[in-house]
Amino acid sequence: MGLPDAYGPATPAAGAQAVALASADASLTAAWLELSQRIVASTQDVGDSFAEEARKMHYGETEERAIRGQATVDEARALVEEGIDILPVALSQSLKKILQ
Repeated sequence: MGLPDAYGPATPAAGAQAVALASADASLTAAWLELSQRIVASTQDVGDSFAEEARKMHYGETEERAIRGQATVDEARALVEEGIDILPVALSQSLKKILQ
């Protein structure tokens, strides 16, 4: 008695589905790269000073501008609790170097 194939039988329809999924994956990757490039091109990198810079802008101590940088989970939580809008976006360090 044989074990059932976990992926089902190999059929032309299954092959077409795999091609469609690969195409969708490539499209999503391309869209993510384009969005990442726009983010990098239109923001100032403030590095580890993100939380401090966001607060300065929120409280009118410095001019508002589009920034990006790093914040710890606790720093991000504190910003949100203070009513400071943030948008976490995960960009890998290697990707940022390619885009800049």
